[in-house]
Amino acid sequence: MANRIIYFITLIGIFICSSLIGQEKNSLNGSDEKIKGIRFIPYASYSGSAYLTEKFCTGAIEFMDGYKVEDIKLHYSSYRDEVIYFNTDISVQIVIDKISLKGFSFTDENGEKRIFRQQYYNGFLPGNRYFEVLSDGDVSLLAYRKVILELCSPYSNESGRLLNMAYQPAYNFYFYSREKGYDLVRITKKRSLVEI
Repeated sequence: MANRIIYFITLIGIFICSSLIGQEKNSLNGSDEKIKGIRFIPYASYSGSAYLTEKFCTGAIEFMDGYKVEDIKLHYSSYRDEVIYFNTDISVQIVIDKISLKGFSFTDENGEKRIFRQQYYNGFLPGNRYFEVLSDGDVSLLAYRKVILELCSPYSNESGRLLNMAYQPAYNFYFYSREKGYDLVRITKKRSLVEI
C-alpha cells in the first residue's frame, strides 16, 4: 500500500512539474514576452465577411510596455473588434487580449500597410477599440472598421441552408485630438464635402 501511495504522489508531482514548465513564457522572435489570449472559435458562416482581410497577413503587434513582436500572422476581426494571431508552432488561432496591446499593423493582400491603435472611446457604447490610423498628427483621422450582423433577404448558402443574416460593413470615421476627443465625420456620397 505504501508503494502505491509513493507511486501516486510521484505521478502527481510529474503532472504538476509538466504543467508548470508548459506555463513558462514562450520565446517568440527572441523575446520573453508571451502573447496572451484565448483560442479562437470561428464565427457562424453568413454572407459577407466578418474580417477586414480575407486571409492572415504578416504583421506586428506592440504591447503596452512598447515591446514589439514582428513577422507574425494576424487577422483583424471587424465583427468582434479582435486581433487573431496564428501560432504556426502549434497550428492554432489565438484571440490576443485587447488590454495587453497598444496597437498592431499588417500588410494586406494589396501590399498596403494598415496601422491600428487601441484607444478608449467615450461616445456611444464606450470602451477600448481598435482604430485604423488614416492620418496621424495633432488631429488624427481614424477609422473604426466595424462589421455588423444584419437581417437580409433570405438566401441559400453553399450547403443549401436557407439563411437571412449577412455581415455588413458599418465603418465610422473620426477626427481625434487629445484636447477635443472624437468628432464623427460623415462622408456624403452626393457631394465631395465632408460634414463634421
